[in-house]
Amino acid sequence: MRLEKTFRNHRLIPEKTAELIALRNGKWQLYQEEESESITFLGKEIRLRSGLTFTPYANPTRCNAHCRFCSEELMRKHQKQLTAKNIIENYDQYFLGLTRALEQLAPMENIGLSLSGLEATSDPMWLLQLLALINRNGNITLFNEKVLYTNSSGLYNYPDLVQELVNTSFSRLEISRCHYDDEVNQKIMFFNRNEPVYRNEHFEGLLKDLVDLLPVKSSCILTQRGINNISEVEKYLDWVRGLGVKQVVFRELSRLDDTYLNSPTKTWVEENRVPIESILVEVMKALHNTRRGWEFQYSRAGYYYYNEYYTYKNDLEVIMETSSYTALNHSSSSDVVQKLVFHSNGNLCGGWDPDKDVIANYFKKTASTQVLNL
Repeated sequence: MRLEKTFRNHRLIPEKTAELIALRNGKWQLYQEEESESITFLGKEIRLRSGLTFTPYANPTRCNAHCRFCSEELMRKHQKQLTAKNIIENYDQYFLGLTRALEQLAPMENIGLSLSGLEATSDPMWLLQLLALINRNGNITLFNEKVLYTNSSGLYNYPDLVQELVNTSFSRLEISRCHYDDEVNQKIMFFNRNEPVYRNEHFEGLLKDLVDLLPVKSSCILTQRGINNISEVEKYLDWVRGLGVKQVVFRELSRLDDTYLNSPTKTWVEENRVPIESILVEVMKALHNTRRGWEFQYSRAGYYYYNEYYTYKNDLEVIMETSSYTALNHSSSSDVVQKLVFHSNGNLCGGWDPDKDVIANYFKKTASTQVLNL
């Protein structure tokens, strides 16, 4: 098996079927940490995984969709309020703190920007101010990759945002859509009914325009109520291919652990998960013995996820992804930080929990929450 290092993870190229089976069975145990960088935050030196991504957590407003699988609707055992209900209360304070955090990140040699959380495009003033901050003082060259994860609603409502993303040299837009039928998609994503992209007549036109301006990856969560077998996968692929999209990722709902309390969201996730193995075996049961129209490229292993890359009908890149919250939480116990998230309470954290693994707080001199012990 050949292994190639990339900016963010490892590319694995099996040469025998036995190696492919070992990859699929090993999944989240495959990643090996090799390089780290030391950065000082408010006087404290922290070791960061070289190639990690930094996320200014996007919550300028409550989300304008209510996806049944939303991880921000999962309540962690120690939490008093869902992350989905936290919003940025003071933009001046927020951007002052974020500016200071970016200044201290400047020495990083290998870091990406991952703009996600709730819906980053829901408030154009917040996103425009964020993009302006990235564009100045050398921040635009700090990140060797910039990705916006979005349901696309604000890109339709505020077209000027698209040009600003182009001006900020975004690497791609990753747009969530769970089904090619807008009524089926609505039962999974639950857009606010006043959002035009809820309907395909608006969403499809937007996508056709976007692909001429920025690389677009279509992101589809596999669910029992939506795309749940290889036939449906191919219908989805033919649909987005006709809209000009060149890259699609199908994600299995993340495998949860007991970190999260029982809730309607957790129950929905467990009841609607489509195991990625059921799709992979249909696409390629043995190495290079692929389904007609498909061609295997390679696998990738990250610190809590495993992907397989294919080409569909010669011109569409398709990624099959599975991830584990158990592996994600295990990685946070390492002495090397795997992920950086700037939260709306001023905490720079080593993960998605705004009150855990706190590296520094940029709204006050000391954080009152649990501080990362490194």
